[in-house]
Amino acid sequence: MKKIDLLILTWHQTYLSKNAGGYIRLREFFKYIPNSIRFIIMDNQPSIYSDAVAKHQLYHYQTPAFLKFLEKRFFLFWFTLENIFAGIILYLSARRLIRDYQPKVLYVPIGEFVHIYFPSILLKLQFPKIKLVVDILNFEIPGEGAINYYRTLRKSGINFIRSLFTIYATIQSSFLIKKSIRLIDYVFTVSPDLVDKLRVFYKKDTIDYTLSGVTIPKKIKAVKKSFLGVYVGRLTVQKGVFELLDIWSMLVKKLPIAKLALAGQVDEVTKLALLDRISKLKLKKNVTFFGAVSESKKQKILSRSQIFLHLARYEPLFPVIGILEGLAQKLPVIIYNMKVVDSQLKEGLTDKPFLIAENGNKERVVQKILEFFQFPARQKTILAKEAYQLANKFDWSIIAEKEFNIINRMIKLN
Repeated sequence: MKKIDLLILTWHQTYLSKNAGGYIRLREFFKYIPNSIRFIIMDNQPSIYSDAVAKHQLYHYQTPAFLKFLEKRFFLFWFTLENIFAGIILYLSARRLIRDYQPKVLYVPIGEFVHIYFPSILLKLQFPKIKLVVDILNFEIPGEGAINYYRTLRKSGINFIRSLFTIYATIQSSFLIKKSIRLIDYVFTVSPDLVDKLRVFYKKDTIDYTLSGVTIPKKIKAVKKSFLGVYVGRLTVQKGVFELLDIWSMLVKKLPIAKLALAGQVDEVTKLALLDRISKLKLKKNVTFFGAVSESKKQKILSRSQIFLHLARYEPLFPVIGILEGLAQKLPVIIYNMKVVDSQLKEGLTDKPFLIAENGNKERVVQKILEFFQFPARQKTILAKEAYQLANKFDWSIIAEKEFNIINRMIKLN
């Protein structure tokens, strides 16, 4: 049996689209694994990476079939059992693959998932010679503490039990990482800010951050603009979409013709809550709710829009994939001045294509939109050019190269 260099442990939420931002990031990352690296990706069925890597580079595992029956009827019960079984099966399968293929590096690209992270720690203890590399994308409760986050979840229509469960899962993941991060050989995260926070618990120098990337369109045709504003990405309370609707309600009182497009992955509970908010705010004529769309449809929506709005009050990384996709379609972006934004600006990121409002200041966002609407055509052209130029600095080939160069170096040294 041939040996491999790299074993990658993954798991994806089967109820989400493969076009959710985090999975786009991984699928694009894996496309740029150097040919010199022999690897296997472990993923639950049906795999979302079948179009990113060759068939022989994928190892499928499956949780018990009876769990599928519970998914739509008892979501939290299903999710708990799914994670437990996934963790056990992943550990046992990975242990067998390590013994058979003797990889030099074990790579966990979603470290905040306990059912992936915990098995990787057990495998590191069992096979101490293997190098463990972990990406930690989230490490803390979004916003200003658990209570405020709970209130935000509840306002979006998420029920009491699921809100508490969401907060508990985040706290559990953070606690486990703090207690065991010292066992990891190399830590990647997504911002300088998170590097500083993890250094409190990780005393080694082997820590760095890699940003998200974007596929740059080769040609962008001029098309008629149907929407003043657009948001593309996961439609969740954490991404600020409910706040965006409130802002749009304020905007149409001053600019009745303003049209907004919303597109992205959304669960049924949040979808109903968003549609209800659109109805109550009397925005049916001003907001087009697309929901989950194909990649080609997403690009068409972006190309028909004038400005991208991302109004999350907290993000672990910046720019997120949705923003980058907007920039790649020459859209300037309105954002809040989150801590991670300030962190990236200090690192040298240009602020030219961004219109930045104070975090949580809805009135200021409305002003920014109106200011943009009134810009002369020449100024809008300049902003579009600056947006596209910035997007090109985040081409996936550039972003992935940094991380895989480090992994490749670890393979050669081990």
